[in-house]
Amino acid sequence: MWYELQPVTVAVGWAVFGLVLFEYGLMRKVRQFRFQSYVALTAAFTRIFFANLTAGMPGEFWGPRAYTILPITLILFFTYSQLGAGDKNVQDDTRLRFDVLLAYLGSGTVVALLYFQFANDWLVTAWASVVFVLFALALWLHRPIFLHQALLLTVAACARGIMHNLFGASYFTGGTWTGRFFVLGSAIAILFGCLPFAFRVRAPGRDQTSSRKWLAAILRHPEQFMFFAPIVLLTLMLALKMRAGMVTVSWGLEGVLIVLLALAANERSFRLTGLVLLLLCVGKVLGMDAWGLAPRDRYITFIILGAALLLVSFLYSKYRDAIRQFL
Repeated sequence: MWYELQPVTVAVGWAVFGLVLFEYGLMRKVRQFRFQSYVALTAAFTRIFFANLTAGMPGEFWGPRAYTILPITLILFFTYSQLGAGDKNVQDDTRLRFDVLLAYLGSGTVVALLYFQFANDWLVTAWASVVFVLFALALWLHRPIFLHQALLLTVAACARGIMHNLFGASYFTGGTWTGRFFVLGSAIAILFGCLPFAFRVRAPGRDQTSSRKWLAAILRHPEQFMFFAPIVLLTLMLALKMRAGMVTVSWGLEGVLIVLLALAANERSFRLTGLVLLLLCVGKVLGMDAWGLAPRDRYITFIILGAALLLVSFLYSKYRDAIRQFL
């Protein structure tokens, strides 16, 4: 295959060969053939970084890059789907974590393909969409591996948004935000859309032993991670994109929305985050805005922030009993 196939089709040939080996080993119950198939599939995944991802023209949506990598992705996930936890024929495979390997290779091909398919600014939105799909798969298939991948990709998406969209892209010095606000804003909205899935896949109850370990705590309560990740992106985006006179106003409105979300979700950490953000706005008004803003911006900031604080106070008074229940 190395010498007979074209460079962009070598990875596809190896993946098909790995699939044939796996199916034969599964049918004949010969684990050595299955182990060889995992080597071939791993080689196919590695090969795409040397020949397939850079194939075709830059910005080409459908070309050699897409139609050679997508079949490999389907083969990887199809092979992974046959490694059921209750199948006695593949117990050695699952014990050696080959199912985890195939799941990560399949998701890795998608993430790598999106990196080369989308423009630099829109990559954070594309990765956020994959996070949404992974959460849906974790809930639908009841497989924690997709939850783990979703959380890892959330970290990558947030890092990409901060490093490129917020601090690395040149449009922040261009004096306008037309269209660019929607780029990162769409990624933030998609990450917030993962919250309902995160609430449903969290582990029931509280294990005091595992809760002391931060990694186990994140896996048991992914809704906390999926709340704070987009909140950090949103807060930084408002600080950088809004003009100086409107940063406090936007943070105040964000704090009110967080408090409303906390009351709807009955989450203490959400509520405290909204209150901290509102207190930060008060501190910013007293320390900076009251002295450095133009008169019009100063009045607007005082009026809107005061209204936000009064609204939050009214909500706390109205739902005092409900709030005490989840303190």
